[in-house]
Amino acid sequence: MEIITMESSAYKELVEKIDKIAGYVRDSEREKKPDTDVWLCNGEVMSLLGISRRTLQRLRDGKRIRYAIFRGACRYHFSEVARMVEESIVECDPQRLEDFRRNYLLRTGSQRKKG
Repeated sequence: MEIITMESSAYKELVEKIDKIAGYVRDSEREKKPDTDVWLCNGEVMSLLGISRRTLQRLRDGKRIRYAIFRGACRYHFSEVARMVEESIVECDPQRLEDFRRNYLLRTGSQRKKG
């Protein structure tokens, strides 16, 4: 093993430079955005959401989804589609859902009568 000696001031200067480099790397990692924000065409969005062309038109007309037009075709950011889906999720209480189902069946007469 070889031992290298250096002045303490040189050592401190070297450590400071290493800390600056490490800070720069940390900051640049935070600034990086994931490369998942790609543009999707109508067909891709319809397939992804399982909706028709007319439903997608209604989402645009109702300003529920933002889009851009490139060369006459609508394009959507993936993050915009994800945002719309996230905002559309409805959480419910399972007991209330069961009450709703029972009331619906009673109201529509869809429950089969035994006998």
